[in-house]
Amino acid sequence: MKETTKRKLLGNRLYHIYRRMRFLSYKSKKIKLEKRQKKEREIKAQKAAKKEKRNSLGFKIYRIFRLINYVRKRRKYYRYQKNFKRRTQRAEQKELKDRMKLQAKQDRLMDKQKAKLEKQELKEEKKERKRIRKEWTKSHAKAFITEIKSFDRHSLKRWYYWFLTVTENKDKRNNFFVITLNSLTYFVLSYLVIYVISQIITTWIATSFDYKTIVYYYKIYYNIESSDWTADSVKILFSIMPLTGLIFGTIFIIIYATFRDEIGKLKLFFLWGFVHGMVMFFGALLMGTLLNKDFGWVIAYMYYRDTGKMVFSIISIFALISIGGVISRSFLISGNSYFNQIDKSNKKYFLYSQVVFPAIIGTVLLVFLKIPNSYYYVTTDEVVFEILKLSTLIILIIPLITTFSSYHDTLFDEEPRRVNLKWKLMIITYLLIVAFRFAFMEGVHFQ
Repeated sequence: MKETTKRKLLGNRLYHIYRRMRFLSYKSKKIKLEKRQKKEREIKAQKAAKKEKRNSLGFKIYRIFRLINYVRKRRKYYRYQKNFKRRTQRAEQKELKDRMKLQAKQDRLMDKQKAKLEKQELKEEKKERKRIRKEWTKSHAKAFITEIKSFDRHSLKRWYYWFLTVTENKDKRNNFFVITLNSLTYFVLSYLVIYVISQIITTWIATSFDYKTIVYYYKIYYNIESSDWTADSVKILFSIMPLTGLIFGTIFIIIYATFRDEIGKLKLFFLWGFVHGMVMFFGALLMGTLLNKDFGWVIAYMYYRDTGKMVFSIISIFALISIGGVISRSFLISGNSYFNQIDKSNKKYFLYSQVVFPAIIGTVLLVFLKIPNSYYYVTTDEVVFEILKLSTLIILIIPLITTFSSYHDTLFDEEPRRVNLKWKLMIITYLLIVAFRFAFMEGVHFQ
């Protein structure tokens, strides 16, 4: 709209007010624009001044000094932190050494007290053994004298019937004894081989820790102070025998699986070796976690709590039961060394002659082999642990017996068999046992 038109419409007075308001609005906008431009010029001037200041030599020197000061303070802080850690570690090491010294003193005192108590118990046990031996001799002597004095025709009748029960079915009885003795020989020989190998490995590795050892037929005695034991040495030395049993047991079952269809009897050595290897590992794991002995110390040094130990015990029992159930088929097949077939007529007979009686008699023989002639270097707790560890064979044998009868009749071949005694091997085995016992009776020192 033109200005003349606006003037006519508004009139002179209103148009004058309108023009005045327009002028004031224009003036305020101009003032704001000038202020903004002035502020922008000031900001540009400040930026230019800062840029000049940064580019100046003095500012650069100031920045260098500030950087040097920052680096010096950081180095000082890191040095303080490093010294603080070092002081803390030294304090902890000192506290640990003091604690270990105190523990060593307490252990020595406890060992002395235990030695005194063991000597007293040994004297009392010897007295008790003498008393029981005297009473047993007197009672049997009285019974024998009474039998002689009361000798009549009824005595002859009793002796006659006893003689008939022993002598009837002579061939079958002789075969039973022959199979039992052969199996017992391989049972003892396989255990002796694995046990001696594990003792050799343990002694050899103990020398790498600079530990003096005395090897007895029932244990390895470490002739060191209790403070010389470390976590690594405990874990390694007390796990060698179980791991050796596990490794050799695995090797033996592979060898047996290769030759199980052969007629030879030597394969039974590897089968019993597998059984001993599994018992050495899982039996030691079971009894070690329950009694906190031997292999149990390895578990303890791995810092497993009671729940972890219980899990290991359950795993050991389950493993022994499973192995017993699986290995029964292998024992059944080992009957091809004596029979052309295993059926109902000879299955139970073979089970008891090949497995049950050798396992029971062999375990009892090994238990007697583990009993020391002197309790100076061993405690009764350790002997009980060894006996219980060997007795875990029962956990493996029970499922073996139960599953053995579930198999069907097995026919091998028509080739004739002979049940003959391996008397040379038997003599060599028991001579080795006697030699092992007497050779290590006084202990063999290794440094």
